[in-house]
Amino acid sequence: MEKSSLSEHERRVPARLLRQDEAIGLRLRRFAVGRRHVLRGIGSGRSLGVLCLLSLSLMITGMATSQTLVTVAFAAVWAVTLLLAATWLFASSGRRSL
Repeated sequence: MEKSSLSEHERRVPARLLRQDEAIGLRLRRFAVGRRHVLRGIGSGRSLGVLCLLSLSLMITGMATSQTLVTVAFAAVWAVTLLLAATWLFASSGRRSL
């Protein structure tokens, strides 16, 4: 029998790299599954529609009454609406590409 020309260390390095790749792959799969679970609650976009209507009504009320509290409420609801819209858009584009 012919003896291998690779040393023990040279044979262990590829095995160690494969184990690290598998560990990284597992972590990435867990991260992706966790994100899908969070985004599942967004679903049909019904909550996004409700927030858009609420933002619109607060904006109109704020312009009509010029009250600071209504303007601050509009700003808060609008920020949440934009965040949810961006999340919903990215989630729906991710589902189409897969």
